[in-house]
Amino acid sequence: MQAPDVAPSLAALLGPLLTARVIAAAGSLPRLARLPGSTIQTLGAERALFAHRGGGAPPPKHGLLLAHPLVRDAPRRERGRMARRLAAKAAIAARVDCYGGEPCGAELLAALGSDDPVK
Repeated sequence: MQAPDVAPSLAALLGPLLTARVIAAAGSLPRLARLPGSTIQTLGAERALFAHRGGGAPPPKHGLLLAHPLVRDAPRRERGRMARRLAAKAAIAARVDCYGGEPCGAELLAALGSDDPVK
């Protein structure tokens, strides 16, 4: 089974490989759909999160989402912000894919590309 077959909106937003990695890190698509964007943002950065919780380390800004070109190619100062925006859109896409609805990954990706703060 391919990621675009299981989660078309999420695959259009993140790409098939990153979609598979995010779903695997969450455990399943229904589990991912129940997660808030802030948790999706830090999936794959659990070690850094626990180091931060233990004290002394800075909080993680991105985990697996660092592999996405929008986050990876963003200036270092803007990566956390872009990861947060991407995670919020990924949460929407995961819910659409899990609970039914028209695939909307392309629209979500287009909204990320614009500099409109409302979207």
